[in-house]
Amino acid sequence: MVSKPLFDNARYDFILDNGNKLLRIQVKTSHWKDEEHNAFIFNGYSQHSTGNGNKRMAYTNKEIDYFMTEKDDVFYLYPAEQEGFKEKCLRLFSKQANQPSIKWAKDYQFEEVIKNF
Repeated sequence: MVSKPLFDNARYDFILDNGNKLLRIQVKTSHWKDEEHNAFIFNGYSQHSTGNGNKRMAYTNKEIDYFMTEKDDVFYLYPAEQEGFKEKCLRLFSKQANQPSIKWAKDYQFEEVIKNF
């Protein structure tokens, strides 16, 4: 079941109810990191215009549980972090596959993540 916030001031876009838990989801647009389409990036913050310019506010795990993004008709869920972040890169392919810092997109596919709930 999916629910939306009643007002626009919530930091999440919708709540996903999997029967055991209510998860706050923030939807983010992603874009390709490179021309080869090896990886894509999404932002971990919201941006608002103020009288003094733009203000960025990182999302934390106190406000949301997961980010949801989509690339090529595949949906991904990435967990929110305690300190927030500027952007995340999810990789589909890599020439250096054994790097432990790589965040593989397949590990964050909606169907894979939801299995652990």
